[in-house]
Amino acid sequence: MNGSRAYSGFYKFLEYCFVRCALCFLRILPVRVAYFLGEKIGWICWMLMSGRRTTVKENLRIVQRWIDQQEQPSILPEIANGKTIDTATKEVFCRSSANLLSSFSFAALSFEKRHPLVEFENLEVLKDAVDRGHGVVLLMAHMGPWEIVSSFAGHFTHNEVKAPLGAIYRTLNNDYMEKWYRSQRERQGMQLFKRKAGLLEVFKFMKSGGILALLADQRVNTGENVEFFGEPALTTPLVGVLAKRAKASVVSLTLKYDRSCKLKAGFRLVDFEKANSREDFAKLTNQELEKVLTSDTTSGFWFHKRFKM
Repeated sequence: MNGSRAYSGFYKFLEYCFVRCALCFLRILPVRVAYFLGEKIGWICWMLMSGRRTTVKENLRIVQRWIDQQEQPSILPEIANGKTIDTATKEVFCRSSANLLSSFSFAALSFEKRHPLVEFENLEVLKDAVDRGHGVVLLMAHMGPWEIVSSFAGHFTHNEVKAPLGAIYRTLNNDYMEKWYRSQRERQGMQLFKRKAGLLEVFKFMKSGGILALLADQRVNTGENVEFFGEPALTTPLVGVLAKRAKASVVSLTLKYDRSCKLKAGFRLVDFEKANSREDFAKLTNQELEKVLTSDTTSGFWFHKRFKM
């Protein structure tokens, strides 16, 4: 037993060393170079990972079917504009890999170099929500370079959004990686709350006026069975629970790069006032995520089986 634990610990340390070395390499690359490299790695993954390729295709078909049933062409995603599902699937692989790799290069920049690369759209929506003084739930999807959000604390302060930034996260299985991950996020000004630790500290953070970034688009083991892109999907009601109990505002965030790798971050107020049940919370969450994800469909992270019951 002790030998097995030592063996496991050794490989966890090797994993930690490998990741640290890879990230050190990425951090010395310009953002555009890291993005280009990520696209090439994504193409290789698209060629080799047949199982994931099938999952992405199935997810995009569900989105396309939902799009075909809509009466508002203004919300049509890229896959409705002449792209086949196969082309869109390859683009998801390339963009997801590029978004991930470039986010590490982006985060390594000093604030002075990073600030000109970020363009906030409708930032006044977030400012007004913060000024209410009851905290903000920042509703997000795994879309674009979402990891970059951990570095937004300095950008918010610079733009007179005076509120602490936090996030709920799942504890990593590798103790070395866990310690390093927390230190990196906290160094960037983000407070982290363990998912398994309960919500007491989260409520305190919200009531103090904090901004809580919450990724809510992936499948959960327990939740409300409501429609997402026209299909039943277990969905967390946590966004609405936090909004109601802490009297917090809900603001959605859309992230994407433009052609020059300048980051565009857009904010939109989401009305949870009339929602009173956990089912309502989950429905509103999915409705907003549908808008976020269809704004730039192939920038979404479609690799998980979101619709599997």
